[in-house]
Amino acid sequence: MRKICILLLLSGALFLVKAAREDVTSSESENQQKLPEVKVLASFELVQPLLEVPERMMVYRTVDPKITRDDVRRLMKIFGFEGQIDDRKRQFVVKDQDKVLEVFKQPGTGYLRYSNNTKLAIEEEVKNIPSEDEAISKAEKFLKSYGFLPENTFLNGVQYYEFSKYDSVGKTIAHGKSAISVGFGFKIEGMKVEGPGAKASVIFGENGEIIGASKIWREIEPDKEMKIITPEDAFAKFKQRWPREAEPKELEKAEVKTKVNIREVYVTYYAEPGCLPESHIKPVYIFKGDYQISGKVGEREIKDSDYFKIIIPAIPKE
Repeated sequence: MRKICILLLLSGALFLVKAAREDVTSSESENQQKLPEVKVLASFELVQPLLEVPERMMVYRTVDPKITRDDVRRLMKIFGFEGQIDDRKRQFVVKDQDKVLEVFKQPGTGYLRYSNNTKLAIEEEVKNIPSEDEAISKAEKFLKSYGFLPENTFLNGVQYYEFSKYDSVGKTIAHGKSAISVGFGFKIEGMKVEGPGAKASVIFGENGEIIGASKIWREIEPDKEMKIITPEDAFAKFKQRWPREAEPKELEKAEVKTKVNIREVYVTYYAEPGCLPESHIKPVYIFKGDYQISGKVGEREIKDSDYFKIIIPAIPKE
């Protein structure tokens, strides 16, 4: 599966054109020939029409975490930890050989993570990894038992930790599964929150041992309703991330063309990484789709394609 771009900075077209121009410049530098500007233009197709959205949406204020040493000791007991609590400015950290427990206490954050780094990094087949159904059941039971899985969560999927080993000539000599991870997401007003700050997970290793667990989420409360930009304005901002849109009949004159297909557009909320302070959780527009780049610069053929997922803030800057 091709990678999904989380934030596309401009377009792959610009990088490819720049590389191609450098090649041509290098080959013609001896003749000191001045190259013309390469015209890179884009066309946009809304495979899914723009959606209807409310004029105003609620903005949520994050509730500062109230983490004490007693809370950390309780977590140490849950994960079978020994060792001293390192009380740092931003977070509590406990280390027990290769096991690490990290809990952020800084205002605006929401990050709790346990990891057994040795067992997470192991590259060998282990015994008795839970089945997908068993892993889901065990993960839900564990997280709910300790208050890590509130009602606004949903099952986000199951993924195996897989490894491959190769010999000196690239032949596969070992391949297998070393763990299974169950992931959960969070919702606001029934909408699935985007971003790295809205997830929980449990990772099971040999014989169903928990070798990793996390809850990345800030508790929130309603702050105020705010006017959001229209879908048309969001689309205009989306286009600014790409090469200039071609005028009618102008695209055929472009040396390099970028065709952008927008296949899904929706509004939801976005949460920054849980270890970073964030005072409010705000609505955003999400644009998903794919693009194709084609053209020629000098003697070099330009061709590429990929998927994208671009986030446009829905609250106008004050």
